[in-house]
Amino acid sequence: MSAPIGDLTDIQGRLKRVLPARWFGDVTPVLDGVLAGLASGWAGLYALLALVRVQSRVATATDQFLDGAGQDFFGGRLSRMSGEADAAYRTRLLRALVRSRATRAAVLDAARSAGGSATVFEPSQPGDTGVYGGPGLGYGVAGGWGSLSMPLEALVVLSGGPAAVAAVAQALPAGGAVWVRTA
Repeated sequence: MSAPIGDLTDIQGRLKRVLPARWFGDVTPVLDGVLAGLASGWAGLYALLALVRVQSRVATATDQFLDGAGQDFFGGRLSRMSGEADAAYRTRLLRALVRSRATRAAVLDAARSAGGSATVFEPSQPGDTGVYGGPGLGYGVAGGWGSLSMPLEALVVLSGGPAAVAAVAQALPAGGAVWVRTA
């Protein structure tokens, strides 16, 4: 069985193999000592690189490195709970990273996940207001009056109490205006 890649013996052997064999005899204690000194530094760097490779991904990070990833992605909004294991915190982080936001579907899902429901009306969306020559033609058939003077705005009717309001607030887009009425 061979030695692990990147350990002291492996790197020392690699250094010795690139030297011309005719320069040295069969027994080389001084050369071996010099090469072991050089290999020691490289083995330490290789071990550090392996650690960085593992700790630089949320899927494999542990301990304070996982906490750092949570801080980098979410600031103080998604910190590790007291006594929470790495696996549980990693699951929460990954779920929050891929959670849908800033869409109609995200608002509806957020309200539903908090035990409520939502109705979304976007005045600048023809699907919500109806168009001439399209589906929902007629006054009040598709949902309400449209207005192109309200871009990036939505009217939301929300039920489910404070928990639903808080959940929907996390899913709202930045830079737009959302008018919320609780029912």
